[in-house]
Amino acid sequence: MSHYVRVASVTCSGVPAHEPKDAKNAVIKLVSGQLQALTGFGLDLIVFSEAVESIGQTVETAEDVRHPGPLLDTYCQHAVRLNTHIVGSVKLREGRHVYNSLAFIAPDGTILGAYHKSNLTIGEIEKGLTSGKGAVVVDTPVGRLGGAICFDLNFHWLREEYAALKPDILCFGSAYHGGLMQGMWAYDCRAFFISALPFLGGGILDPFGRPVKLTDCYTSIARARLNLDRVMVHLDYNREKFPEIEKKYLGEVEIDIPANIAPALIYSTTDKRTAMDIVREFQLELIDDYFARALTRNAANQAANRPHDKPKPRSRHKLPLRRPPRH
Repeated sequence: MSHYVRVASVTCSGVPAHEPKDAKNAVIKLVSGQLQALTGFGLDLIVFSEAVESIGQTVETAEDVRHPGPLLDTYCQHAVRLNTHIVGSVKLREGRHVYNSLAFIAPDGTILGAYHKSNLTIGEIEKGLTSGKGAVVVDTPVGRLGGAICFDLNFHWLREEYAALKPDILCFGSAYHGGLMQGMWAYDCRAFFISALPFLGGGILDPFGRPVKLTDCYTSIARARLNLDRVMVHLDYNREKFPEIEKKYLGEVEIDIPANIAPALIYSTTDKRTAMDIVREFQLELIDDYFARALTRNAANQAANRPHDKPKPRSRHKLPLRRPPRH
């Protein structure tokens, strides 16, 4: 069934570029002001930039989810006030370890879990931060949420872990844009991608990596309404069925075919059936199942047609000795 959610990416451009003595208070004031500005939009999910923790906290002032400090308290209080999920950047302490993290906070103020940045920069390691252990997905009423932070986007092993976990939305709190890597993550994980940055150009991408809404010189907060009830299929062996689907469920199914890359997204826009119901009814093949089947067939094809190494026949005639040169 259609699953519409309203999401937002917040640009933390008001965070000071240096670290004054009151950086913590300045950051908390900024976060509170931005969340106050989002009152009344009926948002289901708000994502904050890594700049919040990088400027507003030190290793010594890291917070504990069991005993939230001022930054976590700010996120939790506003999550309750706005009745929304917040994915907030924060340094978290667990025992003797401190992590650069994204905290997943529910509308009742409960901290549902946290993703710890798995690929720290060398500078972060030298400051005493600990590397996280990989992908984390949190199931919420909004959808299946995953997290990534800044430098993480450069490492394919983490992206592959997320692709296997099948998130609905990847929340990217960062101090770095990522460029084409944002789109690669969205497409590889078949997920919506929300990037929250300390500068303009972040926003919301669809599972093909296309912009849904971006921040720019006029818009510091990107908001969008997304339908998470979707499946991705390849055009091969499926495309000829699309007209029949569209005719039968006119206006209740959306088939989105982008240019040049050969898959399609199928959305259910009704409460009568899910996108997977359409897959089963019309015997469509999901894109990852199709790729897996192609790999299996190729491996079998290679094995069946691999040339057998035969021993080279030995010559019955000895090569003539080289005649010595005449003097």
